[in-house]
Amino acid sequence: MITAKEKEDAFRADFAELLTKHKAQLEITDDGKPYGMHSPIAEIWIDAEFDADGNETAKHADFRIYST
Repeated sequence: MITAKEKEDAFRADFAELLTKHKAQLEITDDGKPYGMHSPIAEIWIDAEFDADGNETAKHADFRIYST
């Protein structure tokens, strides 16, 4: 049987690998509504990429994931 701790550890390892793969950062925040009325938001930030000559090869991306 897989324990809850083992499931958590596997998830965290996979999630860290995903963030690393995309060179992404995660920030957890809320929508700014008053106490008790706010909803959580995950913000993902991925930096632009450049080649050795300084030419942009991939655009910056940032987006939000809302709880449903």
